[in-house]
Amino acid sequence: MRKFLLLTLFAIITSGLFAQDCTELFISEYVEGSGNNKAIEIYNPTLNAIDLSEYQLVRYSNGGFEPNAVGLSGTIESKGTFVVVLDKRNPDGIGFEQPVDLALQEKADIFLCPVYEVNKMMYFNGNDAVTLEKVTGEIIDVFGFIGPPMTSDDNGWGEYNDTTITYNSGGNPTEYTISNYIVGPLFWLSWTEDHTLMRKAEVSYGVTENPDPYFVVTQQWDSLAENTFDSLGFHNCNCTTFGIDENKVKVNVDIYPNPVNNNNFTIEAEEAIRYIEMFDLSGRIVERIELGENVFSGNFSTKEDFKGLLFITVKLESGVSRTKKLIFQ
Repeated sequence: MRKFLLLTLFAIITSGLFAQDCTELFISEYVEGSGNNKAIEIYNPTLNAIDLSEYQLVRYSNGGFEPNAVGLSGTIESKGTFVVVLDKRNPDGIGFEQPVDLALQEKADIFLCPVYEVNKMMYFNGNDAVTLEKVTGEIIDVFGFIGPPMTSDDNGWGEYNDTTITYNSGGNPTEYTISNYIVGPLFWLSWTEDHTLMRKAEVSYGVTENPDPYFVVTQQWDSLAENTFDSLGFHNCNCTTFGIDENKVKVNVDIYPNPVNNNNFTIEAEEAIRYIEMFDLSGRIVERIELGENVFSGNFSTKEDFKGLLFITVKLESGVSRTKKLIFQ
């Protein structure tokens, strides 16, 4: 029976069920922080509110085939997010019961999996695959890679492949060759452990089958520092614009780097920029900068040294606007 279930799961993973742009939920943010700071943000790119009771989150421990699923509840609004946080809130908790940071608790729409022995889903770390699925088992989005060769000794996925690293192990120089983007003992190179990962704005639908041939984190995710929670609760996506004609105009706007250091960032657009606005989480406009004619790019900075999250709105000559969130470190 178990063998049959594993074969069935593999068939679902490799069946090529491709989602369409902006028509289905997907995972928009992944938090693997210190202690019990674990969270998954889900984004609804569609024009309709969606009942989450038809969905579940599933963890495949160490990238294996055995699923640990937890059902969802509530409603996710059109163009909105839903933040799931590990349920560790006892202020007197220690060790495995250490409470989630208050800043992360404030971002939660729901807390799940308070007892590990009952449900292991929200206890993921860097070497686990996480999926968003329908309760019927249909995979909507895959984070990581389901199946071998990940082991409990591996620390997750990074940005390097076919690279040999020499490091100090107990005072002895040791070599390790990274393959399949799995960092093995080189935990400091893992993106999926001790980081917050944010889905790139150009991603408009989930990954419905295992990445081929490897899970390359950099293709769809931006990396933020450990215990970064400011960006939860809002997701910038090319599906964000409202209206029937929302997909007719496709104008690329790049804002980088993200995170921002020294308050300096660059904007490049395929169309002339009319102005940019920077506003904080409360919606207060921090700064507005008018540009001249036929300006397609520029270097910008905030007037004052700023730390935290800002939303940058770029208004183009055609009237189209793009809003992206930047972390200022």
